Amino acid sequence: MSIADQGELREHRSARADQRRRQILDAARKLVNEKGFACRMDEVAAAVGVTKPAVYRYFPGKDVLIQAMLEEDLVIPTRALTARIAAYKGPIRGLLEIFAEGTLKIQEGGLARGYMALAMDESARRPDVASLIRDQVLGPSVGTVSHAFAKSIASGELKPTSDPVMMVRLFFAPFMQIALVRGGFGVPMTPEEYRPYAQFHIDAFLRAFGAEGA
Repeated sequence: MSIADQGELREHRSARADQRRRQILDAARKLVNEKGFACRMDEVAAAVGVTKPAVYRYFPGKDVLIQAMLEEDLVIPTRALTARIAAYKGPIRGLLEIFAEGTLKIQEGGLARGYMALAMDESARRPDVASLIRDQVLGPSVGTVSHAFAKSIASGELKPTSDPVMMVRLFFAPFMQIALVRGGFGVPMTPEEYRPYAQFHIDAFLRAFGAEGA
C-alpha cells in the first residue's frame, strides 16, 4: 500500500470514527432527555445499533459521555458567548441584547428538557453535573458580565453601585427562570415569544439601573 493510500485510509477511518461518535452523542442526548442521567450505556448502544463495548471505545464510561454532552451543549457555547461579551465595546443596551440572544441560542440547542432543570433534579445523585454547570457555565457568565457592568458604571452608563455582581444576578434571574420553567415544567416559549420578553426585561433593567441621560 502506498503512502497516499495509507493516508486516505486513515482519513476514512477518522471520518467513520467522527460519525460514530456523533451518533453516540445524539443517541445519548435523546435518552438523557427522556430518562435523565440514569440511562444506561447498553441503552445508548442499542439506540445506535452497536454493542456496548463499541460505545466504550469512544466513551470509556458514562461520566465521560455526560461530560462530552455538557461540553458540547453548554460549556463551548458559553465560552463563545462570554468571549463575545468580553470583547464588546459598544453601549450597554447592545451588550444586554447580545447576552439575551446568546442565551436563547444555548437554550434552543442541546437537550429539549433543559440542562438547568435536569441538573437540579440530578444534583443529589450527580453533584459533578451541578458543579460543572456552576463552575464552567454560570460562574464564568456572572464574572464576565459583572466586569462589563463595572466598566459601564465607570463610564457613566449605569448607576454607581458597590455590587455589580448583584446587578448581574438580578439581570440573569428572568433568563434562568425561562431555562428552568421551559425545561422542568414544559411551558413552551418560542423564539418569537422569547424576544419581546427579553426586550421588556432589558428595558426594565435599564430604567432601574441606567444612569439618567445614558
